[in-house]
Amino acid sequence: MRTSLVRLARMVVKHHVTGYEEFTKLAESLESSGEPVHVLFTGNKDANGESWCPYCVQAAPVIGKALETAPEKSHFITVEIERPFWKDQNCPYRKDPRTHLVFLPTLLRWRSPQRLDGSQCSNADLVEMLLNDED
Repeated sequence: MRTSLVRLARMVVKHHVTGYEEFTKLAESLESSGEPVHVLFTGNKDANGESWCPYCVQAAPVIGKALETAPEKSHFITVEIERPFWKDQNCPYRKDPRTHLVFLPTLLRWRSPQRLDGSQCSNADLVEMLLNDED
């Protein structure tokens, strides 16, 4: 009898939203799952797939690589924000105490103080630590 080992791919459940209301509704619905929820706030992409935010462009491959080793049964929400909406100082992402954004990109663990802002999101060690930390 021959047995084979099957390696299961680790898969984070990925979500993608574009509006504030859509984001808050999704994040609140995932809270009760008991599974980690990470959120990346990033500048939206143009028709060529490029973000208007240069730090977001730098962070994207680092975060993508780190997601390969993130825990199964965790959720990753990408929130794309349009530049004019972001530039408004009354932008709800800036005012909401649950997000309190100052920089893009921002990567955070939902309902936790753990977060990376701006160029920190391009640091592979920091991103992996945030995504893989159990607490």
